[in-house]
Amino acid sequence: MDLAHSDTPENLASLPESPSMPTSTEPAQAMLLSIADAAGSTLYASPQLLRFTGLSLPQLSTEWLTLVHADDQDRVAAQARQALATGQTYQIGFRMRRHDGRYRWVESSGYPQLNEAGQVHQWIVCTMDVEQLRQGSAAGGIDSPADFNFLAELIPQLVWTTDPSGFHTYFNQRWTDFTGYTLSDSVGPDMWNNLLHPDDRQHAREVWGHSLATGEFYEIEYRFKSRQGDYRWFLGQALPVRNEASEIVKWFGTCTDIHDQKMQQLALRKREQDFTTLANAIPQLAWMADETGSLFWYNDRWFRFTGTTQEQMLGWGWQSVQHPDYVEQVTTGWKQALSNGEKWEDTFPLRRHDGEFRWFLSRALPVRDEEGRIVRWCGTNTDITEQKQLQEQLERAYSDLEAKVMFRTLDLEREVQELRQRLGE
Repeated sequence: MDLAHSDTPENLASLPESPSMPTSTEPAQAMLLSIADAAGSTLYASPQLLRFTGLSLPQLSTEWLTLVHADDQDRVAAQARQALATGQTYQIGFRMRRHDGRYRWVESSGYPQLNEAGQVHQWIVCTMDVEQLRQGSAAGGIDSPADFNFLAELIPQLVWTTDPSGFHTYFNQRWTDFTGYTLSDSVGPDMWNNLLHPDDRQHAREVWGHSLATGEFYEIEYRFKSRQGDYRWFLGQALPVRNEASEIVKWFGTCTDIHDQKMQQLALRKREQDFTTLANAIPQLAWMADETGSLFWYNDRWFRFTGTTQEQMLGWGWQSVQHPDYVEQVTTGWKQALSNGEKWEDTFPLRRHDGEFRWFLSRALPVRDEEGRIVRWCGTNTDITEQKQLQEQLERAYSDLEAKVMFRTLDLEREVQELRQRLGE
């Protein structure tokens, strides 16, 4: 599913003016929409969101975090940074300050939209006023068919509802378009599970059963079968809708297509596994450092040789296995390479797990991003103890040969002198 098919700022901006849609005084206010660029700056905010916050679009773009309750700010900021860094769909629940100063519980979901290169170029952010949703029909809420249909068809997801027992009672048009199942074909307690990939069905039943039993937020990733017969990855999420007595009266759920992101994630994981396999197969000690020179990864051969752990070696922990006579020299050379951004090479001894020091030829190269900035360093340590011992033996042999030649030369000169003396007599 293409989340960006019609959800541009221009199209969304025109929605509230449509005479067939709810006005600003109707319960569609529970849906607060915005669009952000790849860096998270708000490009568009729906009139409902602007009225809710009392801020202008420029203010919302720079001051949105101030709307979050102080007790939730650190958590929300951390989750937002992680989402921007990974480009993954997210959902965050927090308290958000309304224009009148009151805080309302909201659920904010962000859906990355990818360009042709597979990179995030903008985000659709749907923020639901949970408290307004929970008010239900008592406040003229989304139990109104017109209001609910407006919300369900506006959201760029498959939308569904169930009764408190988990019996499905509604699916939106996107569900029908994707699965090929009509509403009459889809309703029921377990039909949806039959559309899941066989490997995902049992886990999905367990997670959904846990949410039904506890009322906890439902979230799971699974593969859904399309009308064409292929499977796509979706993020399934659901919130319970409660009455004034806090009893669950229905579940409101969505399925978000995350197939492209999931494929990229799986491909990246496969590349990482292949890299790890290769790194562990080579006969060298291998490692990686960040742009500051702090080491964060070693291959298995490093730990087998040094007898250390990951925790001991993180950062600059490698200095502990350096020979005391060389550690300062090695550190200085490494820092110089970091400063210059040039390849690093040095020869020094490292302590083995049994206490013996062995000589290594160590090299590292910087890895740069598209803008030429160093993002990490990749390095290896090659055991050259035998070569170094052979070199020392050859040097000693050469020195011995030179000494023998020198002494033999002196002997010959002495013999020549003696011969000359005898002939002169």
